[in-house]
Amino acid sequence: MQVLRGVRVLEIAEWGFVPSAATILGDWGADVVKIEHPRQGDPIRGLVTAGLIPGASGRNFFVEHLGRHKRSVGLDLAHPDVRAVLDRLLERSDVLLTSFLDPARARLRLEYEDVRRINPRIVYARGHGQGRTGPDANRGGYDGVAFWARGGIADRLGTPGRPPLQQRPAFGDFIGGLAIAGGVAAALWHRERTGEGIEVDVSLLGTAMWVLSPDITAALMYGRMLPQAGAMPSPPNPLVGTYFCADDKGLVLMMLQSERFWPLFAPTIGRPDLLERYPSADARRDHADTIRADLTAHFRTRPRADWIALLAPSECIWGPFQSPMDLPDDPQVAANGYLLASPTPEGTVHVCANPVQFGGSFPVIDRPAQESGAQTEEVLLELGLGWDEIATLKAAAAIA
Repeated sequence: MQVLRGVRVLEIAEWGFVPSAATILGDWGADVVKIEHPRQGDPIRGLVTAGLIPGASGRNFFVEHLGRHKRSVGLDLAHPDVRAVLDRLLERSDVLLTSFLDPARARLRLEYEDVRRINPRIVYARGHGQGRTGPDANRGGYDGVAFWARGGIADRLGTPGRPPLQQRPAFGDFIGGLAIAGGVAAALWHRERTGEGIEVDVSLLGTAMWVLSPDITAALMYGRMLPQAGAMPSPPNPLVGTYFCADDKGLVLMMLQSERFWPLFAPTIGRPDLLERYPSADARRDHADTIRADLTAHFRTRPRADWIALLAPSECIWGPFQSPMDLPDDPQVAANGYLLASPTPEGTVHVCANPVQFGGSFPVIDRPAQESGAQTEEVLLELGLGWDEIATLKAAAAIA
């Protein structure tokens, strides 16, 4: 269900953080126009995938994922002849998404008050690294810095005495993009009630603190931090943890209510003797290490598919320990439309849907990622420009 059908989004942003919000809004039905420099394009187009995945083709996986639903328009925003075109785009847009820092927005006359004078109903959403005020407000902030490192994520996911973990690509960007998209939806509701646009602001640092809020709240309440991920002790409940099977594939148990699940779990895996030997919560807590060692050996006796066949009909809480390569074969992924087919000239590419669904329907990609500036003429014609005006702008190198 395209709940944002008819909403026009203008994306003046680069890399992954803010553009991912536009992708989500496109999944929800919005018409997204992405502004790119007519010669350089979004810098993320320059990432070479073979540098991350040896043997991969030259297709940029970031562009395929982030570029769906979007019409790319090549405009040199610094060119004086482009301002009238930009103003027309702003006049007709419901939402502006930008990642530009204050100096660039001021230079381009793209600050909130500038845009509001052109379109007072516009929802103006801004994403950045460290927050809108403070000494580092105008410092650039990729998610590897502002989210992963400065926000405490890397520290809490680390192991004492070992080098910090490297974050996954765009890990904080896409979480932050969800926050921006949610903020835009709330702002559109505000506009529906009041008739006025509003400014939305999301930072990668603030996103990290929200993601890490249980750790932060605990640290500030108790004056000491919870253990790092690599130093977490074994849970006292042996029904919580990862167990590997005969084929080295893992199963994760997450039965936090031991008293409830122990009578179900032990017979399900063919070990009713465990229920007899450890009938009470106290007994299981006192012998947790012994039970865990017993379960570790027991799961190693059969391949994971056999254990899944036993556990699936039960009420036990468990899941397979999977890699990205496993996900297309997960029946829940297919049943819920969590992977989307995106047609390209080289064949179908599968990209991840955003996790929000409406009315039980899945997003559909009608427009896969486009080349930089591919829809420049199409959009300018919609704005009312004639072919002579377009030709003049092209001759001046103001548009793609």
